[in-house]
Amino acid sequence: MEQKKLDKNIEANLFSANTATVISTLNTLKERGNTAYLPLLFDLLNSNPEDEIEQEIIFILYNLKIKDAVPVLVEAIQNPKYLPIRKKLAAACWENGLDFKNYLPVFVDLVINEDWETGFEAFTVIENMENFPEQDILDIATEKIRQGLIETNEQKKYFLHEILTLIR
Repeated sequence: MEQKKLDKNIEANLFSANTATVISTLNTLKERGNTAYLPLLFDLLNSNPEDEIEQEIIFILYNLKIKDAVPVLVEAIQNPKYLPIRKKLAAACWENGLDFKNYLPVFVDLVINEDWETGFEAFTVIENMENFPEQDILDIATEKIRQGLIETNEQKKYFLHEILTLIR
């Protein structure tokens, strides 16, 4: 996927009532899609599609390799509209191997504020970071963790202590 404009036919076909049309369109996006289509994929995933369609979308998100997708994914994770798929989006962030280090505080927030499964996916994103961000971002994350340790349950405290160990 690369950054370009949306093709209105592809957009329409993604929301077709015909599963085969949707799958075919998703396959087209695998080959020559761009990050502009990601919000459409999030909307489609959020619409509780058939399993086959959901699996194709997940495959695309897990295999993203374009840096420009990072802020788009993070924005979706933070968007309340996508709360039902937040766990899947967080999982995609560690599965695709893109660099989310500058969004460390976002993933710390997920560990603290979301259900255990989503928090685990966010923790996995952090755990898989090859590098950590600049000190100012680390300071923000550290402060969030310190507050979270006061307010959260034991399972989440474990994750937060582990994150502190990783970023020190």
